[in-house]
Amino acid sequence: MKLVFLHTSDTHGFLLPTDYQDKHDYEAPISLSRVSTAIKAQREKWGADKVVVTDAGDCLQGSPLASFCHKDESYERLDNFTAAYNEIGYDGRCLGNHDFNFGQDYLKHYIKKNTASFVNDNILDEKTDNPAFGQEYKIIERQDIKIGLLGITTQYVPHWEPEEHIRGLKFVSAFDQIKKLAPKLKKDVDILAVMYHGGFESDPVTGVATEPHNGENEGYKILKEIPEVDVFLTGHQHRRLNLVVDNTAIVQPGYRGECVAQVVIDLDKTSDGIKINSLETSLIETKDYEPDPAIVKDITDVDRQAQAWLDQPIAHLSEPAPIKSAFEGRTKGAPFINLLQQMQIYFTGADISATAVMSEKARGFTNQTVTLREVILNYPYANQLCKVRLTGKELKEILEHTATFLEKDNEGNINFIDRYIKPKPQLYHFDVFYPLRYEVDLSKPHGHRVVELTLHGKPIEDEHIYHLAVNNYRAMGGGFYPAYSMDKIEMMLDKDYVQMFTEYLTSGEVKVDTKQYYKFY
Repeated sequence: MKLVFLHTSDTHGFLLPTDYQDKHDYEAPISLSRVSTAIKAQREKWGADKVVVTDAGDCLQGSPLASFCHKDESYERLDNFTAAYNEIGYDGRCLGNHDFNFGQDYLKHYIKKNTASFVNDNILDEKTDNPAFGQEYKIIERQDIKIGLLGITTQYVPHWEPEEHIRGLKFVSAFDQIKKLAPKLKKDVDILAVMYHGGFESDPVTGVATEPHNGENEGYKILKEIPEVDVFLTGHQHRRLNLVVDNTAIVQPGYRGECVAQVVIDLDKTSDGIKINSLETSLIETKDYEPDPAIVKDITDVDRQAQAWLDQPIAHLSEPAPIKSAFEGRTKGAPFINLLQQMQIYFTGADISATAVMSEKARGFTNQTVTLREVILNYPYANQLCKVRLTGKELKEILEHTATFLEKDNEGNINFIDRYIKPKPQLYHFDVFYPLRYEVDLSKPHGHRVVELTLHGKPIEDEHIYHLAVNNYRAMGGGFYPAYSMDKIEMMLDKDYVQMFTEYLTSGEVKVDTKQYYKFY
């Protein structure tokens, strides 16, 4: 007999097939609406009595539509948004880190309106150590087969979220919780599946480390040390994974609803229990499926309002502030990057600002009139701005870390190293600094590549204290940077980047700085 898991993750509020770059384009090969049609087709193919449908979080934030829904204090738009997810008919879900971006009241309303069960094993009430949301496990029956579901989230959420978003919560190791719960639940079920909003710190096949083992991703450790897990339904890293390792099926379905991950288990039920004959994994491309009319109906009116909201002009510049390309912006600078840095200094009064190019499609402000659409497409994350206290020595360590992202090939071309491109693109971790003037010699060994470093014509001094404007994701440890820690945060603004751009660009005459401040060679 067959048992089929269909799994989604990291849809990030892309409910309709558009990335919002072009208000008239609804042909993008993504979206929850395409996911829904694909899942309905698979249910019909296999039979609903053989199918289990799961999701591993990061739904509430990420798209302009999601941002627009959050602007509604009545939560009516959130209800429409949630209704679209309810159309899928999930059997079990877990939370993602970005589901905390808008605070607990918003998240709790979303959970309450969901028809699916949320399973949560490692986000605990700090007073009781009980699951703060949802239930500890769920048991589903399909054709007299008992399936146990556990749900875990990356424990790293407190490194990214402001305290008010996670007050009263305790995030513990996903590995520790599954190590404790899996043997207990496996006794009562035939198949054990784990939904994990987290990924792999090492290659699942070779075991080679792919990132620092800091606890953000614990998938490899779970895979290798918890044999009770039959099906591992992952997310967070936006990877496309489908493989079987050590008799465990592993899947991860990419980003924005580009795929539905599928696990097909061929099994027999015998007098001695379940015998698994085979495990097969695959990724179903949703571009091959039309949007589900039910989801289109749920969200079309809200989406139409969101498109009008995105086209609102918020300011008029004296001249455009473009980015020629994401790569050139990172390696040579761009007027938009300087403008963003100027804004961060304006709000914090910091000496220096740091930011990344947040999107590969970022093109900055290509016209003098700036719209909300341009702000969100260039800075799509729900970050908050911080001011951080650092010594000159710590600042140099941070810049030396950014220098490890780059290398020169045999022809002398500058490239980003594979680690930040594969298996998951992570160039949003590469920060540039303003108005520091610095040069990086990539021929030198790591730790000695920053060869020129001045601020307003003066060298950076090791013992001097500098104040840096940077987003909370980085200030709280995101990106594996040295020197940053929560105790160094001096202030955190309660504004999002749309609010800041609106206020800054309408505060008076804003001169776009077109100078280049850094050089890599």
